[in-house]
Amino acid sequence: MPTNIFIALAASLLLLSGCAQQASRNDNQFYLLSSDSAAVQKTNTAHVIGLRPVTVAAYLNNAGIALQTTESQIKIANHHLWAEQPNLAITRVLHGELNRQLNDSRVDNGQFGRSPDWQYTLSTHVDQFHGTEDGLAVFSGYWQLESKDNVLLSARFNLSSPLEKPGYSALVAQLRELLSQLAEAQALHISAQLTDSR
Repeated sequence: MPTNIFIALAASLLLLSGCAQQASRNDNQFYLLSSDSAAVQKTNTAHVIGLRPVTVAAYLNNAGIALQTTESQIKIANHHLWAEQPNLAITRVLHGELNRQLNDSRVDNGQFGRSPDWQYTLSTHVDQFHGTEDGLAVFSGYWQLESKDNVLLSARFNLSSPLEKPGYSALVAQLRELLSQLAEAQALHISAQLTDSR
């Protein structure tokens, strides 16, 4: 085969593979966990809580949204992708929600480092944050509130809710709602604990 024909064929194959990759990239849908909470500036609060960066199970920190297909199998979507890493998104949303709901406390986002005026630290670990093939959003894990070296509160959470309609947009909206439910439960428990400790 003459060299010129070989080079032309190779160039054509490269061009076709580039077009296929571009087409698949154009099919990607990106989803964001929206934060409804407006930025809250707080000074002179009774308490300062440091929100440690949320940790998640390794399978969750993928670009693709996870869908449980059987009791022991998970499928990671190829074209339905998180716009930011799930651990960062969950931390961001929890920070906004908790700052809004804990009136007597300032909640700092620990993603930006530890502040010396933290009186308490809140840690959250996520085991499950995905959808199921039968139309549920599932969110589970555990959290704890510490003061210095003492654990003041420790709780597991296991939340689930049916999707309002099929699809990844509905799944992300329902996961966001479950995240609000977690923040509300954390705020109630923390508020009661800090009131009792005065």
